[in-house]
Amino acid sequence: MNKEEIKKTWNEAARKIYQPTPEEYEMIYRTRKMTALENLAGRYKSFSRLGFIMIAASLMWFFGHFPFENQTMKYVVGGVMMVYFAACGIIDRWLYKGVSSIDCFTMTVNEVIRKALYYRKRHLQSIMFLLPFAILVIGLLAYSMSADIYVIYGIIAGAITGIILGSIQLRKFLRTYRIISED
Repeated sequence: MNKEEIKKTWNEAARKIYQPTPEEYEMIYRTRKMTALENLAGRYKSFSRLGFIMIAASLMWFFGHFPFENQTMKYVVGGVMMVYFAACGIIDRWLYKGVSSIDCFTMTVNEVIRKALYYRKRHLQSIMFLLPFAILVIGLLAYSMSADIYVIYGIIAGAITGIILGSIQLRKFLRTYRIISED
């Protein structure tokens, strides 16, 4: 290779690095990998949205025809469920904002790890706050619908399913935090 061929090859390579073709942009977009922080923030954002959607879904207790023994209990159950889901949505939104504020480019490694561990700790503390609240909601629901045994079976099945799915999601969150602190 002579000097001109090397220069031409070099310029061609530089053009590809700084100005990708539309096909290359599409390939980059399709194969984009999320960082652990982006993954964590995205999951918090999804859970926050789900919490706020469940507030609206809790309205069904006010207007539905359910076998309550005491009709005033449907307002108590609906109100407690709305407060519970509002607390879940607000906490997850706060965690989303906090994890999103971690910037690997401007922060030191120690600062990134410190903030990640801070939000991990707050996540676990929020579980310790929300778990008894969830037990209260389930207990109120079971108490207020004790007239129908099949509804009680459904509540038990829903609680078991919730425990299993919640444990799986918690393990995913903790695994992501571990990945962040190891890197």
